[in-house]
Amino acid sequence: MSLKYVINTSPYSFLNGSDFMQNVSCLAVMHFNYLHRCEMATKIDDCKYITNFFNYYVMMYCSFKIDNKITEIVVMLLFALIYCFFLCILYEGVNDYFAPTLKIAALKMRINEYMAGVVLVGVANSTPDLLVNLSPARLEGLTFNIAMANALTIICLSGGAVCFIRPFRMNGHSIFRDLLFLLLIVELVRFFMKETALAPWIKGAILLIIYPIYLLINIVDLILLRYAIRKLRADIEVLRQSPSSREHDLILTEKIVRLNNLQQDDEIQILESKLYRKRTYNAGFFVTPKPLIHHKEVDVETNRRILHSKANPKNLFLFSEFLHAINPIDSEGWYLSGTCARVLQILKAPVTLMLHLVVPLVDYQLVKHGWSKMLNCLQIVLTPFVIFALVETMLVHKYAEWYYVPQFRMAIWSLLVTMPLAIVVFVHSRTDIPPFYHSVYCALTISTVIIFCWICAWEMDALISIIGVVFDLAPSYMSITFNSVSAAAADFIAYRHLAKHGYGKMAFGAIIGGSVYSLVVNVGIELVLQKKINAHGQVVLYGDDGVTIYIFLVITITTTLWWSLTFNFVARRSAGLFMWSLFVLFLVYTTAIELQWVHGFQDNIQIRPTA
Repeated sequence: MSLKYVINTSPYSFLNGSDFMQNVSCLAVMHFNYLHRCEMATKIDDCKYITNFFNYYVMMYCSFKIDNKITEIVVMLLFALIYCFFLCILYEGVNDYFAPTLKIAALKMRINEYMAGVVLVGVANSTPDLLVNLSPARLEGLTFNIAMANALTIICLSGGAVCFIRPFRMNGHSIFRDLLFLLLIVELVRFFMKETALAPWIKGAILLIIYPIYLLINIVDLILLRYAIRKLRADIEVLRQSPSSREHDLILTEKIVRLNNLQQDDEIQILESKLYRKRTYNAGFFVTPKPLIHHKEVDVETNRRILHSKANPKNLFLFSEFLHAINPIDSEGWYLSGTCARVLQILKAPVTLMLHLVVPLVDYQLVKHGWSKMLNCLQIVLTPFVIFALVETMLVHKYAEWYYVPQFRMAIWSLLVTMPLAIVVFVHSRTDIPPFYHSVYCALTISTVIIFCWICAWEMDALISIIGVVFDLAPSYMSITFNSVSAAAADFIAYRHLAKHGYGKMAFGAIIGGSVYSLVVNVGIELVLQKKINAHGQVVLYGDDGVTIYIFLVITITTTLWWSLTFNFVARRSAGLFMWSLFVLFLVYTTAIELQWVHGFQDNIQIRPTA
């Protein structure tokens, strides 16, 4: 049977063949007969854009030649393994490279831990998802639905994990302010959806202006905090010189206590985090663990100079150091691990080796801050080459069967700059101490990991969508549940890492600040670009599922405010369990809507009694 016959006998027979190919979604391929799916996957324009480096539809129906449901499910298991591969890249990249580099960036910028979470970690973690939202993969998705679902997922899953892993005292006024800011943005977008007098681009501009205002408020708050600390120190110094009395001592004690609390909110330190043994006292699963051994502050300068001696040759142990740096198996971790952990290290070894070669490591906790002369000089050439090649390949968008044809034009031109620079660094630097410009590698590390996270998030989103269609799940349901959880994977890994190593304030600040950034920028850009316009000339942001997501998001924000006040802004394990339970309730309810056991909160469904 020809493709033309299939088109003319389909429900879209009122369209001609070319219009059909331009307008139909690639997900519709999954609903055709198996005999025609290969031809449809290669002819439908949408299939070339919603996938990224790999066209999974062509892979399934042209390369694997799937012709029955059983084979299709087996291929889904293969796709699940591919998904795990991308998840492994996210896990290794965020844990070993991204998080340590962001701590260094926060230290260099001289901002406090909470502000570092809002400005650096939150924005950096939300940027890959923003890039995915701007891609054709989310062209049919409703931006406000997706943004609210992502915020709900990150706050409940990541926020719950941060509270569950390790207790910490939150920046009370900052958390309260930012949660109210998040609620304000949600309500403002809902108001804009009902307001038809303003043009969509004006609404988008107003929304985008909010984020700089939000950052300015955070900066002013930090300045006021440090002014209060300086004033308290001056007052304490004056009181210590004054004659002692009972009232005088009480005032002095109160000011000292307040000063200590403010200093805890202001400080940020690089803490020792390489812990292999359990160092908390647990009284039970539901009881907040009490740390028995606190993280020590790292002596950054000692770690930098510990192996340095002017008597050493500049290239001492050059090759052995290089081989040790690219070794994908951590010898200390291998020695202290059991069988399962060793098998896991072996399985992760290809990903670890790739990241060791491509992503520069800058970590103040390590000897020489992770400097390896030969490897770092090689990365001056290799890392930009890989980044330019990946980005150009995505922009050119040229397929050879089911995969992109690699493009190297920009990458080759980059060698004109990077190769002389690598030679200069090699001649100037030593093996026993990192050069003074070693921290510049942080910019290269952050940009590389963000691009990797962007690519992995796009591929994981496409895989989840395909798996959902194979199991007859609605795309709208997938976008607010499994796709949101998949998009939050990198965030969850980063926040878990920070909380586990004593940076709870940074993690929680990033959770709230990243949600604010994601909502403002995603919805604001959608209003400005005006990609989805209804009959009234307004941008479509909201679907039937949006009311349900909105209600659960408001419940999450208000209950987070409630338990924060109840616990006096001390994160506890019970709060983490409560947030996880709330997200499970959301999944259960949305699944019940998908299975038509209940209906959602939208008001456009008419329920007619059966006879």
